[in-house]
Amino acid sequence: MQALVQLKKPGLHVPHKWLDLLTMMEQYTPRLKYDKVLWEFPSRGWIKVNMDGACRGNPGRSSIGFCIRDEVGDLIYAERREISEGTNNESEAVAIVEALKMCKNLNYFQIWLQTDSMLLKNIIEESWKPPWYITEHVEEILRLKEQSIIKVTHIFREGNTLADHLANYALDEGNTECHGFWDMDSKGRRIINEDKMQCPYIRVKVARN
Repeated sequence: MQALVQLKKPGLHVPHKWLDLLTMMEQYTPRLKYDKVLWEFPSRGWIKVNMDGACRGNPGRSSIGFCIRDEVGDLIYAERREISEGTNNESEAVAIVEALKMCKNLNYFQIWLQTDSMLLKNIIEESWKPPWYITEHVEEILRLKEQSIIKVTHIFREGNTLADHLANYALDEGNTECHGFWDMDSKGRRIINEDKMQCPYIRVKVARN
């Protein structure tokens, strides 16, 4: 037990006696770290795409959500749709494929892709190899990437709120396309306005001792 606590909390003094250890654990209060996460505007002439996938069961019921916004944060297009059952990574990859296809259909070729999946971000930049079960989707992403000027960044989930909402909304309420701000549900409109005002999202995690 002592070794396990030291492994999880390096730097924390762990007593040898069992009763002392129990007392210490009962009185222990984790130190929390707070980070501000902001949604950022794309540069002039660029559009920004946030996307996310949802999966209930992993594998299980899956959906995608993505939104396209312009340089002032106005919504150009958003989609939320249930897809075939699969894993989290599969739904994330499908979301990117469908987002890039829509950008192409709308004739946008300077694209800032922002995802909360570090795996997909590194795969798209070709610094990591994809797992076998999303290879087909990754190949399609890379083909679409060649047709545009694309930059890819990672954002914490707290800053990807609209895409996360879209993906989960599809599983709860069904598929929807939004061609502008007023097509969006009330929660989605609120998130868009908060992003435009650059209201910070607070990310909380347990700090290492």
